[in-house]
Amino acid sequence: MLFFIGICTILALLSALTKTTSKTRKFALLSLEITAALLLTMDRFAYIYRGDTSTLAWWMVRLSNFSVFFFGYGIQFFFNMYIKDLFTHEGGLKKAPLRLDIVYMILFLLIILLLLSQSAGFFYTFDEQNRYKRAYGIYINYFFTFLIISIQFSVIIQYKKNLRRAMWYPLLIFTLLPTIATILQLVFYGLSLQNISLVFNVIVLHIFALIDMNDQVEKAHRLEIEILERYKIKLEKDVEKRTKELVLANKKAENLLLNILPADIAKELTENPGQTIAKEYPNATVLFTDIVNFTKMSGKMTAEETVSMLNKMTTLFDERAQAEGIEKIKTIGDAYMAATGLSDSTSNEAAVKMIHFAQGLLKDVQEFNKTSKVQIKIRIGINTGNLVAGVIGKTKFIYDIWGDTVNVASRMESSGEAMRIHVTETTREQTVDFFNYGKSIEMEIKGKGLMKTYFL
Repeated sequence: MLFFIGICTILALLSALTKTTSKTRKFALLSLEITAALLLTMDRFAYIYRGDTSTLAWWMVRLSNFSVFFFGYGIQFFFNMYIKDLFTHEGGLKKAPLRLDIVYMILFLLIILLLLSQSAGFFYTFDEQNRYKRAYGIYINYFFTFLIISIQFSVIIQYKKNLRRAMWYPLLIFTLLPTIATILQLVFYGLSLQNISLVFNVIVLHIFALIDMNDQVEKAHRLEIEILERYKIKLEKDVEKRTKELVLANKKAENLLLNILPADIAKELTENPGQTIAKEYPNATVLFTDIVNFTKMSGKMTAEETVSMLNKMTTLFDERAQAEGIEKIKTIGDAYMAATGLSDSTSNEAAVKMIHFAQGLLKDVQEFNKTSKVQIKIRIGINTGNLVAGVIGKTKFIYDIWGDTVNVASRMESSGEAMRIHVTETTREQTVDFFNYGKSIEMEIKGKGLMKTYFL
């Protein structure tokens, strides 16, 4: 029992120091641990002084037994407070179920009966040897205790889907274990099964609460609050409409950032907001594609038709890029730019993946033409090599890539043919084992001179 008292005291200290939970739940956890420690202490005094007929023992036995009942009700009170806060904050309920308010009424009634019992011997009495004896009224205490547990159990079962498992598992244990202990208490008189079960549940509840808090902290980036502040003006209206919960607002800010930047760059930006972000990649593959004769074609279309067509095409390309793990860099007018191999790896996997993606883009165009009044064709150019990537700007920033590899990929596209994939010799060397290429073609490439290139 002294071991349990020590654990409760330590957990109470941890509850006081934690900053990752709501004030109400923090207060409830702290109060649960303190109350549990006091209950065990009083239960220990009741055991020490029972059978002692001295004046001090007479008072201590009565005080300690009263305190055991009182602190037992206190544990139920603070557990009820914990449940209400949990379901309104984590469970998404606007208001806690009315049944939980009934629990407070029952506890108030039990405390009144406990006070009356001190003079009337309603719950318990003491024999001539100063030993605790249960009275018939104790069964009323057991009944109301079981009623409280039943109410709390019904709420947990009804709304358990609103909570994570790490949250509602200990809640079920908190209600079921004391029920079993209460039944056993009726049979095995003299054992503090009910008190021990309550204290054990308090410890388990706190452990699970710590586990859940740690899981949430690991998923949240400490500097996401700063990102939220940067986007506060833009996101404020959306956040207010959906929720005032900071966790959900942070999640939305993170999702918005990931739509602009690659995941690793977004993470680095949140962790080092004032630092220049630039990386060199040794073996990246870059793709450029644009629509053949787009300027002439768009001159015959309205602005709405042009934007609609580009949006549909870009959406198809974006969906394919996301599905195949391709990093979209940007679009400029009718041009689409993407890259793979933005890592320290020097394998040919990125180049192979990009050729697959390019073949998919041609299929997307063919499918688009089946339902479109405007028939389009695209050119695709691909090159592989080292490049530099980074983030430009502080407001409306953009992720971009630079280097000779990027320039040559653009030249491959502009010097290519409609509905064909035009690659450099470097890209071919890394993918020739997986795809069939035509004979090499020597082309005069602006800024590079004569180069060997290939069509898939």
